[in-house]
Amino acid sequence: MCPPLRGPVGAPPLPVLTTRDPRIIERWLQDNIGSDDASEYSILGFDSESIAKPPWLMPERASLPDRPATIQLSTPSSCIIVQLSRCGDGSALHAPEILRNVINNPRIIKVGVGIDDDGLELYRWSKESFDDTQGGRNANDEQMSQLWEMTSRFDLGCILPNKNPGRRSGLQLLAKEILGVELIKSKKLSMSNWGKRHLDMEQISYAARDAWVAAAIMEKLQSCNNDVFGAEALMGKEFMTSQRSMDVMDNRARSRKKAKVELKGLLERQKDEELPKLSSDEEERKQELYNLLDLHRPDQPPTFDEDEVTWTLF
Repeated sequence: MCPPLRGPVGAPPLPVLTTRDPRIIERWLQDNIGSDDASEYSILGFDSESIAKPPWLMPERASLPDRPATIQLSTPSSCIIVQLSRCGDGSALHAPEILRNVINNPRIIKVGVGIDDDGLELYRWSKESFDDTQGGRNANDEQMSQLWEMTSRFDLGCILPNKNPGRRSGLQLLAKEILGVELIKSKKLSMSNWGKRHLDMEQISYAARDAWVAAAIMEKLQSCNNDVFGAEALMGKEFMTSQRSMDVMDNRARSRKKAKVELKGLLERQKDEELPKLSSDEEERKQELYNLLDLHRPDQPPTFDEDEVTWTLF
C-alpha cells in the first residue's frame, strides 16, 4: 500500500501489487479493466522504470543489461508493478505474454508522459531479445509478430492550457495543477536499482504513483469533458488514429541520431580555426542534416483548445 499524497486535495493510500506472475497480472486486469468485450475501450495509466547505469555506479552495474526493469499499469484506485527484469533472464523471450497483449492491444489506451519513449524502449528491447537468439541476425517473421509494439498511446505532456503549446509539462506539474497533489520526484530513486528482487517501499511508491497520476488525471478530465477525453472520443481523434508504428518511430529516431552525430562532426570542424573552412559541398550537407533533424523530430503530444475543455486547475 502506497502512502497518501499531500497537497490542496491530496490522495488516499494506493493499493499496489508487485509481481512477475502472469496469473496475478491476469487477475489484476480482470478486476480493473473488466471484460474482454472487443467492442469496448479501456484506459490505463502507464509508466516504466529502467535499469540505470550512471557513470558513478558503473563498477557495480556494468554487468546489468540496458533494458526496462518494470512496467507499471494503474487505474485511479489500484496499481500493479510487473518486474520484467525478474522474468527469466530479463529478456522479452521470458516476459509475460499477457502483459505484451495489453501493451499491443489497440483497444487499451495507455496514458502517460513521454509515453512514446517508453514504447520505443520496449520495442527495441523485444527486437534485440529476438535478434540475440538469431546470433545477431534479424528476427524472423514469427518472432516479429511477438514484438512489443505499443499502440493507442496518449501523451499528457502538452495537455495544460498554455500560450506556448509546445511547452511540455512533467508529471509533477500535472499532478499539482490538475489533481491538487504533491508528487515527490527523486533523482536518486529514479537512478536506483530497479532490477533487484525486492523493491523497497520508496521505489514502489515512486513507480506506482507515476502511473497512478496519469490514470487519476484521465478520471478527472473525463468527469467534466467525457465528450473529449472519454475512451471512445479519444480513439476517434486524428492524433490517435494516425499514430506512427513503433517500427517507423525506431527508424526515425535512428536516422535522427545518425544525422546529429554527423552534424556534430561538421560543426566541431567549423569551430576549429586550425582546420580548413568547410567546402561548399560540406556546407550543403550541413543544411541537409539540419533538414533531416527537423524532418525526424519526435511527434509533439496533442494539445487542446481552451474553449474545447472545461478546466478546474489548482
